[in-house]
Amino acid sequence: MTESFDPTGGHPGQVRFFLPGPVWVRQAVRQAMSHEAIGHRGKAFADLYARIPPRLQKVFRTEGFVFTATAAATGLWEAALVNLMPERVLAIVSGAFSERWAACARDLGFATDLVEAPWGTPVDPADVGRALEQARYEAVTIVHSETSTGTLNDLAAIARVVREKSDAFVLADVVTSVAGSPVEADAWNLDFALSGSQKALALPPGLGVAFASRRFRERARERSRAHYLRLSEAEAFAEKNQTPYTPSTPHLFALDVQLDHILTETMEGRWARHEAMRRRVETWAGERGHACVPPAGARSWTVSCLKPPAGVSSEALVAKAKERGYTIGGGYGKWKASTFRIGHMGDVDLASLDALLGVLDACAAEATE
Repeated sequence: MTESFDPTGGHPGQVRFFLPGPVWVRQAVRQAMSHEAIGHRGKAFADLYARIPPRLQKVFRTEGFVFTATAAATGLWEAALVNLMPERVLAIVSGAFSERWAACARDLGFATDLVEAPWGTPVDPADVGRALEQARYEAVTIVHSETSTGTLNDLAAIARVVREKSDAFVLADVVTSVAGSPVEADAWNLDFALSGSQKALALPPGLGVAFASRRFRERARERSRAHYLRLSEAEAFAEKNQTPYTPSTPHLFALDVQLDHILTETMEGRWARHEAMRRRVETWAGERGHACVPPAGARSWTVSCLKPPAGVSSEALVAKAKERGYTIGGGYGKWKASTFRIGHMGDVDLASLDALLGVLDACAAEATE
């Protein structure tokens, strides 16, 4: 971790917003979004957009094709599937968001089977391998960092198993991992990886970013049934440093500024800072009697999901923190009443996280069930 780098851009120790997304946004990014309007078919926009892919490639750790879309990451779930048009999908499910991506595949009419792990438990790559031996699949969907439970799946190992056991395309949701923990699109042989602007990239919500492999793009040119998010259109317009349809230019001005900030810290430095925050929460939780839900070694670097000690209400804890000016996440879905979540991602610094943990100590004494 680069000790001299200030991720907050001049506000160390002052961040009070710790949702698992959307996240706290630096002032420089907010200011970039107020840039005067420009036409998206003119030279000014082409100059702006030309600067983005080379740096976004460094975030995804790829030399391949990256692109942006004015859409939530959920839209990119759909794009991954309707550009590929797989005959059968194997959905790896271990939490709320992976469940929703599987539902997306079913809603689109694709035959979809599941490999399931209990909430808070990482998926065993061997289970994926066994499923691939039993039937032929053209696509495997996997959520790397499961935001609902704070669980980090071993995406590299799962992608490796898919490659060894099949010719299926690996479609990865890296929404709360990319720019916050290692994601290696090329080294891990991913076919499609997607994220949203409001997580570790630390922008306001509304912009999708993604990587697509050459193999995926070749298949998409033959089979795509997408319209708005048709990948071949994105490729064709990218050659002119444009997007197929009207983009959110404020988001792209912000991304332009933020990519410089991210790469100044360096990807390795950014990963180290996020890992340090995860470790800080783990240590604090162990000392205070909070239980980290996922097992050691499978905890997200960007969002911690915790169960409070007996007698402490997680919902009351969230409310008490709010009264003191701090925002943290409540439990998600069926864990709403039993857990709370701390989003330590984006441009949050350790000093701000330490201040939050001190506040939660005081809140826990009041948040009785």
